[in-house]
Amino acid sequence: MYSRELDGETKTFGISGKLWNGVLVLFDRESGSHWTQLDGRAIQGEELGRRLEHVPSVFTTFGAWVEAHPDTLVLEKTEDEKERRESLYAPYLADPEALRLPHIAEALAESGLPVKTVVFGVRLAGDALAVPESVLERDTVVNTSVGGRAVALLRDSLTGGVIGRIREVEGATLELLPVRGHRATERVRTADGGRTFLVDELEALRVDRAYWYAWVRTVGTSRVLGE
Repeated sequence: MYSRELDGETKTFGISGKLWNGVLVLFDRESGSHWTQLDGRAIQGEELGRRLEHVPSVFTTFGAWVEAHPDTLVLEKTEDEKERRESLYAPYLADPEALRLPHIAEALAESGLPVKTVVFGVRLAGDALAVPESVLERDTVVNTSVGGRAVALLRDSLTGGVIGRIREVEGATLELLPVRGHRATERVRTADGGRTFLVDELEALRVDRAYWYAWVRTVGTSRVLGE
């Protein structure tokens, strides 16, 4: 999610219908510039090279969100959207072999991961790391490092959503583990059992969910957890 504010101007975005390295491309109606969804960067037009400000978001259930934010407003769907039973992209998402851009598959043939592997990507200080979704399906808390910082990826066992946190507190590097009876995105504990944290007490870290091919083509070079 990104802010629509740029230099004091509120931009209005639409979907261009194009893909860039397999990633959705947006356009703004004010300048006609094109922006890539995965990193909010303008890739064409007068705003070329500019980046939109990232706004943190959470993948959760409506019930859990409203309980925490009772004054939430809900975006009303169009009649078309109300009648639709599945995403227009459902067949593409369901087929691990389907790839709209065959040349990308060829370019990444030796990358070590199937091109449509779902990964959770993190970037810090010029370093990029991809954590396959299968790793987080096995472990709800993954301790790792990116860009010289100790970080943790936490999976919500209810929704499958993943968030990131810096696991450095008061000069100490912590190994984090889930707390029995709590979702990992709500509460964690240190491996030695000495401390328990509400996840919101820890510094937030941006995490992007993408296909492996889209992630690595966007960031250029990326480590993969376990390699």
